[in-house]
Amino acid sequence: MKSNQIKQAFESVQADSDLANRVLYAAAGEPLRRKGHAKPLYVAVIGCLAGVLATGGVAYAVVNSSYFASAWGNHGNGESVTWTNGGSSGTKYTYTREFGDGIAPQSLEGAAQKVNLSVEGNGYTLDIHEMAIDENGCGAVTFTLSNPNGVNYYKPAAELGELVLYGEEEGGVSTPSMNFGEEWADTRCTIDKDTSSDTVINGTMYFASWNRDRDLRHAITWNISWTEGKGEDAKVIEASTPEFNVGAHVDTKELRSDDSPLEISPFSIQTHIDDLGYEAVDHKLTVSYKDGSEQTIEDDDAGAYNFYVSMARNSGENIWVPTKLIDVDQVVSVTLEGTRYTSTGETETEVPFTIVYS
Repeated sequence: MKSNQIKQAFESVQADSDLANRVLYAAAGEPLRRKGHAKPLYVAVIGCLAGVLATGGVAYAVVNSSYFASAWGNHGNGESVTWTNGGSSGTKYTYTREFGDGIAPQSLEGAAQKVNLSVEGNGYTLDIHEMAIDENGCGAVTFTLSNPNGVNYYKPAAELGELVLYGEEEGGVSTPSMNFGEEWADTRCTIDKDTSSDTVINGTMYFASWNRDRDLRHAITWNISWTEGKGEDAKVIEASTPEFNVGAHVDTKELRSDDSPLEISPFSIQTHIDDLGYEAVDHKLTVSYKDGSEQTIEDDDAGAYNFYVSMARNSGENIWVPTKLIDVDQVVSVTLEGTRYTSTGETETEVPFTIVYS
């Protein structure tokens, strides 16, 4: 997507256009999507709380970690963010995203791995700090992007928590990306509004691999790119960090519903719905805990989008990276509700489904 299209996408917020989908495509390419409506703008948040949590009235130790405070807090946007988008029919839709407090249970002690790698190009320096990754190939990595002459990023996007940069404009670089070996990951970059400036951007990149069985065997690199020259002579230049070999992956826990498995970790949920077909559309994903509480990851009807990444793989797997850490040890069940589309001749039928994993 050209830089002027990115600007038009954000500026059109006031014109009630479909901002979300275009901005995400601008920030992270155009990953495959399941059939259904476009996801709204993904915004992020930072918190710095640490202490003792209580689950079911029982207190337990937590991890006092700058990584978890940065990656799984509120990024300076408060407890939640609400915004309105306009659909193509002119109908307005309101969305809400709730954020975590940056507190991690003791089970995640040692999950954050120091990366400490850098790459330079076109006057910019990308410093990769810490990351945590699970067996689903999902997680988050903290970074700093700096340029003493100023970081060329789009300010209206940053006000909503999204980091969008222009690799095609003079003096700019692309939004940082991530690779497992030669394969790219689906990523969303956010900005910490409280600690960033015009020359230094502190942010978090949330990611999901496209094929965990393949990708987790490879080292990771992070990249920036920019365009040199103009017109037919324009050339995209990419620079990458040295390779990072992951020391350990956070365990996932398997839940099942009949023969349909689900893998859940503090960072992600992965479902397998091959029997429903690739055209199945999720509408609601809810985690139920032992104390009777629920964590809503997604609820289309209520406009709740409490995730950074949501994508469908070609293999029929669906992935969510939530805005709040999941307390896996306290999970009783996960419920997925959605719609299956079936076709008979030229007639398409919508069939609702509910799957409970426990």
